[in-house]
Amino acid sequence: MTSHDLAALSLYPATPAQVLETRERTWPLWGGSTTLEQYLQHYERMDAMEHARDGRMTTWVLAPRDDPTTLDFMCACETYKRTGLVAYPSPDGPNKVNEALCYGIATVYTPEAKRKKGYGQHMMRLLHWVISSCDDFIDFPKEWGVPPPKVDGAGGAAFSVLYSAVGEDFYGDAGVQAEGKGGGWEVKAPWSWAWEVRGQMEKTPGRVEESPGWKWVEEGDLDEVWREDAGFIKNSLEGTPRSNASYETLSPTAFVSALPDRGVGSFQVVRSLLVSGHAVPLKVWGIRKEKIGDEREATYATWAASMWSTPTLIVTRLAATRETFPELLEKIKEAARSAGLEKVEIWNLPKDLDGLAKGEGNEDGKKYERTRGLPMIKWYGRGETRDVEWLFNERFCWC
Repeated sequence: MTSHDLAALSLYPATPAQVLETRERTWPLWGGSTTLEQYLQHYERMDAMEHARDGRMTTWVLAPRDDPTTLDFMCACETYKRTGLVAYPSPDGPNKVNEALCYGIATVYTPEAKRKKGYGQHMMRLLHWVISSCDDFIDFPKEWGVPPPKVDGAGGAAFSVLYSAVGEDFYGDAGVQAEGKGGGWEVKAPWSWAWEVRGQMEKTPGRVEESPGWKWVEEGDLDEVWREDAGFIKNSLEGTPRSNASYETLSPTAFVSALPDRGVGSFQVVRSLLVSGHAVPLKVWGIRKEKIGDEREATYATWAASMWSTPTLIVTRLAATRETFPELLEKIKEAARSAGLEKVEIWNLPKDLDGLAKGEGNEDGKKYERTRGLPMIKWYGRGETRDVEWLFNERFCWC
């Protein structure tokens, strides 16, 4: 695609008709066993959820400047505006933690007839300019014409994240500038741990036994868990050391994390129940350990389900100590078996628990590097993305 072609295109928030067109395009790929009508109904329900409503979710289209509302647009994507945290390392005392806007990016799709023309990657390059404030310190490339129009309610992101199903180069080379490779999103810790848990489903699917000292979390209790967890994450960033052998970067310039409250974590459960079209027999969506005596560290886990291929319980958020993790893992497996699921998966298990995942009765655990669902991040502050440490890089903020 020539620079003249690029200059003739720009990025626009989709009209209602374009939103519908986007969903009709993606249904054959992501609709699972649902009918088109069911797929559109599921989207309508998710549009009304807390994580998406009130302007938090936007569909964007790459379209000709002279016909921005056309249904023959080149490609599309979705963004979810979220609350995140940014902490800068402090030489003495707690780190200063600030709330910051961040974005999750999803449903990047180019129809087959328009592929191999550079449209998708150009859309992602332009996306930086509408969700961040990079124009405060970088000039918009002249080869691309004029910048995309400003959109009320968009912009100001400290960072954005996405989960690639096409490797790292496509998004990694979608930078804010026209020249050279790189400058886009970067992969951070794409690790999973998995355990096979095939067993007999309970006569009442999803039924779990009460266990002294533990409390199962039902769907209606999740929002409370997420609110408390958001506080835990903030406190953790305040106390995060400036340097640690477990970091991706030896001495990070900043620590960042998305937050699971305000509908972000709960979206995982609803998506589990709706999108694939398969019944999800889970009755509980998490578990918490009751604190005993002067225990200070909380132990809990939440999860969703994937029914696409191997029915899997996917842990969305986990907090535990070396002492409590083995029993917590057994409870997670129990929930999976009760629903007839065949696998448990945890994304980016904390380094201090890594060794325990393969021992303490859990020798069946397997650690591997994912090739799909790669967590990628782009930092919009001063400095480089490679020097930022993404903490709590777990499944809860996937989109």
